[in-house]
Amino acid sequence: MAFDTLASPYTAIAALAATCIFLGLLQSSGRRNSVPWAKTSIPFLGGAIQYGTDPVKFLIEQRRKVGDVFRVNLVVMKITFVLGAKWNRWLLKDTKEEEVSFWDAILAMHCGLIDTSFYHPGWLDRSVKALSNALNRPARVEQYSESFVQVASDIYSTWASQPSIPLFISGSELLLRANMTALYGPSFVDRYATELIPVVRSFERAFVQPLTRVLPLWASPSGRVLLRAYKRMKQVIESEVNMRMKNLDQWQKEDDYLSYLLTMDDKAEDFFECYGEHLMTMISASHVNTAATFSWTLLHLLRNPSLLAEFEKEIKANPPITGSYPIKNMPFSEACLRETGRLYTNLLMLRYVAHDVTTPQGVIIPKGWVAGSPLATQQDPELYDQPGKWDPHRFLSDASSASSYSSKFRNNEFVQFGYGKHACLGEKMTHALLRASLWPELVDNYHLEVVDGLVDGEGIDGVGVKPNYRENMGTPFGVREVNIRVTKRDVRLSDQNVE
Repeated sequence: MAFDTLASPYTAIAALAATCIFLGLLQSSGRRNSVPWAKTSIPFLGGAIQYGTDPVKFLIEQRRKVGDVFRVNLVVMKITFVLGAKWNRWLLKDTKEEEVSFWDAILAMHCGLIDTSFYHPGWLDRSVKALSNALNRPARVEQYSESFVQVASDIYSTWASQPSIPLFISGSELLLRANMTALYGPSFVDRYATELIPVVRSFERAFVQPLTRVLPLWASPSGRVLLRAYKRMKQVIESEVNMRMKNLDQWQKEDDYLSYLLTMDDKAEDFFECYGEHLMTMISASHVNTAATFSWTLLHLLRNPSLLAEFEKEIKANPPITGSYPIKNMPFSEACLRETGRLYTNLLMLRYVAHDVTTPQGVIIPKGWVAGSPLATQQDPELYDQPGKWDPHRFLSDASSASSYSSKFRNNEFVQFGYGKHACLGEKMTHALLRASLWPELVDNYHLEVVDGLVDGEGIDGVGVKPNYRENMGTPFGVREVNIRVTKRDVRLSDQNVE
């Protein structure tokens, strides 16, 4: 009895030690192809702090330290990052939805706000069909372009009446009004835009706050803001849907997306509970990247007079046709859009992994969040010469060149709009919005100059202001506002003789 009493603690300790050694060996063996963690100075918070300050720099540095695939603990969520052209292809083309899910990621990121539409039988197929048809058919895109020009013309006239305007916030309002016109129609904009624009912005700011991710929405200030904004947008949209459904024949003649959604077949009433969620998320999706892309491109052009002169020359040679500008003849404007996207747009392509997935390369991607980062990939000096420089000419090279857009797209080195089953359904709309409408209408009719807000040498390619990754959903605004002066031209560029 005495021997047993004395021996039991030592036996237990020995057994525990043996178990730990065994589990350690087993774990080590199982980790041969597992994903390493990012290397940070503060194990628990370092990744979150460094990522929040400058995520692109952080991801590039981690890629150099630990390779193309690594995990980051952001406190509110743990993400496996897959960086580089090879992994862009894996994420966008080689994976299956049931293993690496786009829709599960969208559902989870919205904190339970869009459950109804996701689980409604037949809704996802219907919404994808509606978006594909309504946003991509050439005739409809042309109609949207004409409406964008009209919206822009009215707003630019207001800008010119003021001593100066804040570039980022003014660009945001312009884009929201233009997108609302395409999505909901001009009569909706007249009635609701003034109220809803700040509501949409508050929704987007609250969406990216850390507490929104870790607490129930009612339990944090940002979560409550998100709930209030969501409820009001949904209420307004459902009221609009109710009104239109009483006379669908009238709305069938309209060009906006909502009218198409309600009249595309005879099943509109079956999906009533889905429209509020769908159209609420659509307005944010159409705004979060285009607004800042509009502003950053203008700012870079104003800071590079020779490039602005090229932009002006292209507009001068391509006067508007039936209200909008012929983007097929304007490759420089396309190059500007690509280059701004390369430097500012699409920090994350988020997906959710339902269970551990072994890639063709033998890497085990653990259950949970996985993300590509076009921004990190597109600042790789092996892919892009002088990657930190804003230079649209890199996308004007010959199509056979390794540096051309077609080559970069084909080799998965430029995937801002995705491709295949993961292609962005709004890409054509973006080109119609920026290249055929907002940029040329502004530069054609107005002189622009920066008034204040810049610091020499600061920001990407010394543009004068750093991007703020902490507050904005999607493409960031500047860390401070930049004010510009808008002055009406005596004669618009497209009415002048081409040199």
